[in-house]
Amino acid sequence: MPQHHPPKTPAETAAPTTRVDSAIRAITDYIHGEGLKVGDRLPSEAAFAESLGVSRTVVREAFKSLSAMRIIEMRAGRRAQVCGFDGTVIALSLTHALRTEQINPPQMWDARRAVEMRTVALAAMRRTDAEATALVDLVARMRDSIDDPARMTEQDIAFHVAIAQASRNPLFPVLIASLTSAIRETNPMVWRHRRDEDTRREVVEAHAAIAQAIADGDPEAACAALAAHFDLASRALVTAGFN
Repeated sequence: MPQHHPPKTPAETAAPTTRVDSAIRAITDYIHGEGLKVGDRLPSEAAFAESLGVSRTVVREAFKSLSAMRIIEMRAGRRAQVCGFDGTVIALSLTHALRTEQINPPQMWDARRAVEMRTVALAAMRRTDAEATALVDLVARMRDSIDDPARMTEQDIAFHVAIAQASRNPLFPVLIASLTSAIRETNPMVWRHRRDEDTRREVVEAHAAIAQAIADGDPEAACAALAAHFDLASRALVTAGFN
């Protein structure tokens, strides 16, 4: 008679954990357990290899993976150190998703709108005089770059990240930098459909209205100006064929 075996548990059917995976967890546990901060150095690869009972090759691969995830930073001739929090990995992942059509530009803009409605309100309440001046300066640079889509795009990104920084929540600049990085993909195509100078200046003036509301310390006006800006951008995306 055929033997009946009980079904395997999820743990039994899961892919086996590799030594590199285990080393990655051990290294991150060490960072957190020792209370290491940004810039603090880690023990050497040799030290980790000895304490974990694995080869230096395993630890080296774990270090490379952690470096790619921006958890540690590796430099030639120096011990690895704890990396600062940034949006590099998120931005790469979002750009990949956009290029492989797992998400589309309107979906990205919708996510940005949801997050930035909060950042612009906080910026209006918390910005410093220097930050308000910096936003106005960025708008002036955008005016000077009206016929240069590449420069305009970089200043556009800088403008929205600066607003997020003025919110005083360190998570927002990372999220906004990650979400806005995708406009490097779409802006050149959208900008081609803004053929006349008046249409292009309309975009700059939308940013000017946001900057002014933040400088005035008026969160309601800042949210209204941002909403108008995103409405303008959404229509441009449709015109450019992004549905």
